[in-house]
Amino acid sequence: MAGSEGYLDDGHLNDGRAAARGGPAGAPAGTAAALLAPETAARMAAAARALLRAVPVEQQPVLNPRFDDFDLESTRRHWTYLPELERPGLPLRGMPDALRKVAHELITASVSMEGYAKVVSVMAMEHVRRALMLVSAPAAAHMFDPERYCFRIFGDPGGSAAGKPAPWGWQLAGHHVSLNFTVADGYVSGTPCMFGSVPASYGSLSPLEHEETEGFEFVNRLSAEQRARAVIWHRTPPDFATRIVARIGEVELPDHVFPPEPDYRITDEEREALAYVRTGPRGIGGADLTAEQLYALVDLVARFAGRLPAEVAEAEMRRVDAAGVENLWFAWAGGTERGDRHYYRVQGPGLLIEHDNTQSGGNHVHSVWRVPGGDFGDDLLAAHYRQHHSRGDDPLTPPEHGRASPLHNLPTGERAESARPPRGGQG
Repeated sequence: MAGSEGYLDDGHLNDGRAAARGGPAGAPAGTAAALLAPETAARMAAAARALLRAVPVEQQPVLNPRFDDFDLESTRRHWTYLPELERPGLPLRGMPDALRKVAHELITASVSMEGYAKVVSVMAMEHVRRALMLVSAPAAAHMFDPERYCFRIFGDPGGSAAGKPAPWGWQLAGHHVSLNFTVADGYVSGTPCMFGSVPASYGSLSPLEHEETEGFEFVNRLSAEQRARAVIWHRTPPDFATRIVARIGEVELPDHVFPPEPDYRITDEEREALAYVRTGPRGIGGADLTAEQLYALVDLVARFAGRLPAEVAEAEMRRVDAAGVENLWFAWAGGTERGDRHYYRVQGPGLLIEHDNTQSGGNHVHSVWRVPGGDFGDDLLAAHYRQHHSRGDDPLTPPEHGRASPLHNLPTGERAESARPPRGGQG
């Protein structure tokens, strides 16, 4: 994703970049209108249908649960990157070669080639992790299984209900991979989109090296005064500040501790210092950066968007541009030298990136792209139901499709905390 031609124009993106940096500007910020990607939606639907046709009948219910809309308790919103022994969905393990190829074609239809390289690199690193654990902690080695990556397709890809297009989605889940897609009316949502790696790098494998390097490059290109504002705390959170909530609230606090590393803990004061606040971003804002620094920050955002197909990445970057790149904020925690525990966050209207390398002494990386208010397609589903089921209903309670979550009436922070799944295992 390198390159620097014609990117900023008076503080905003122009059309001088390929892939994630291309396409026309002007889509409304923070709305589903920015996410139109009909070619990608069609490819994904075709690949998902091919996988459904290829799977034996007795495995269909495992692969293809129903599509749940906004219910925070639905199986579609269960996302985790921990190495669970039992995981819902159809695993790679046991797939014959022909079926495995069809499953991988669904991945390649849904992410960019760079994103696909990350997927298979993370899976390859699982082999390395298991081999290392067999030497250092053999009793736990069984937790790491490169065949335990599971597919689920929600609903009918490209189908219709009562003569109207029906939303659908799919998920790939396993240790350090969580891809979550929602499709409606040619619009595509691709978040949460999470990758991780432990070790962060080993031999020729380094799935998140670009995100690591570009984060360090950005924080170290700031002046001393700017860096003092960007570094919000001298210690890192144990993991993402937003944890693994199904819907991000107004305020999210990181956990005190990540269970696999019980000796590293943060205090209540540190949780407050490291908290995510949607309407009160911390760190340094784009308006206080030089043009060159702002260019680099948007370039970092484009790196994350570039995990998705060009059409979707461009749509995401149009949304960033329309919201105003000067409204992006960058926050850092921990050390600013390679090898230090570190964490960074890029936040803006309709955007949240969290990247941490805080465990195993800075050799265990987690990296996620999220859209507050739009994860699991919430924004595009609300637009879909307004268009096709217009009755003036609350968009979080679409008629005839699913049910509202019992958490819907809670304040956002309480809702997110209540929806938080249990954590455990090895990260």
